[in-house]
Amino acid sequence: MLEEAFKPYKDALAIDFDGNFDLLLQQDEHSTRDYLRHRMKYDYHTIQWLETMGSATGLFDEAFTESVIDSLDFDYSVEPVKWHCIDGGTSLLVDRMLKLIKGKVSFRKRVISIAIDRTVTSESNMVVKVNSEELPRRYATVFNTTSLACMQRMDLGKAELHPAQKDAIRTLHYDTSAKVAIKFSYPWWVTKCGITRAGVASTDLPLRNCVYPSYSLSDSTTEPAVLLCSYTWAQDAQRIGSLIMDNSPEGEEELVDLILRNLARLHARSISYDEIKKAYMTHYSWDWSKDQYTSGAFALFGPGQFANLYPYLVRPAADAKLHILGEAASAHHAWLVGSLDSAYRAVHHFLHRFELYDGIDQLQRQWGAVGELETGSSGTAHLQVALGRLRPEEHIQVAGANDLDDYVFVPRGG
Repeated sequence: MLEEAFKPYKDALAIDFDGNFDLLLQQDEHSTRDYLRHRMKYDYHTIQWLETMGSATGLFDEAFTESVIDSLDFDYSVEPVKWHCIDGGTSLLVDRMLKLIKGKVSFRKRVISIAIDRTVTSESNMVVKVNSEELPRRYATVFNTTSLACMQRMDLGKAELHPAQKDAIRTLHYDTSAKVAIKFSYPWWVTKCGITRAGVASTDLPLRNCVYPSYSLSDSTTEPAVLLCSYTWAQDAQRIGSLIMDNSPEGEEELVDLILRNLARLHARSISYDEIKKAYMTHYSWDWSKDQYTSGAFALFGPGQFANLYPYLVRPAADAKLHILGEAASAHHAWLVGSLDSAYRAVHHFLHRFELYDGIDQLQRQWGAVGELETGSSGTAHLQVALGRLRPEEHIQVAGANDLDDYVFVPRGG
């Protein structure tokens, strides 16, 4: 039933994501719940069932746009998708990227302010203050990759952000998420339940989603194994998160007991609670809403936020020298590809800002095109850079403006 609502938009986006994104934005004022109720004419309890079995508690209150894009990213492909697992964890990807960076990378350096110094004639007039450092750092360009919550804690008063950019940083909705992984003495879900393929079991129990791993399918069934017993979002994550301690696994007896009993009910035909409890060795849990480096799991916009705030978020500021990156500044929230797309867009804007057109050609040759970046004379990428170069007093917005075409440019000195 969800596919009936999503499919027309998914088909259009699969053909031309950039060209047909406006078609989806026509429905951005609707939450998923509102669209299903008033456009699809589904009754209340049907919508509740769809949310329970295919989403998270309360998640249908977010934008219909988000639900369509999420479904497109995960469940739809023109050609078969080949999934890959990084043996050793995704941290290895970061480690490999660090080796490619020229120069020293600083760690545990908290930025407290970003500003542009218009009194300096050199290009290195972006001023970044770091906690515990007496002298500010100066750069020609700043790429901010923190979450929006962390960026909000910085002093951006002199970064010449558009008021809607400030609003975007403060209000764009982030979802919460929590995970509980348990190490058992043996993979009982394989030996007792016959689950020999990777997958997810969804339930209305508090654990909500149990994720069976793909990386250990060939491992011995007599050795210890780890199961992602609970993966939750939205209100489900808030409730599980209330049982998660900062020093996990210490002090989480109630959490462990709840998860083990939920697992026993979920697999009641094959294994008992006592058997699962006996196999328990240790566990670890994490709640992203309590993580000071994210203050939320990932962006998940509310109704109207894509259409009204996203265009401001993805354009540069401070003479087009301050760029906002990360999955929140992309159309593909909660995915690594969203972060990569935002990085591509920011680099493209940077190269255009400094008229490094050979660099743009090299970027496109090496990495291809990104669907959500409109390039060329008929696109908006160059307009975003132009808007990012304006000082606060040099542009005004026409009442009711919704896109780049509705702006009036006030020339310098005029």
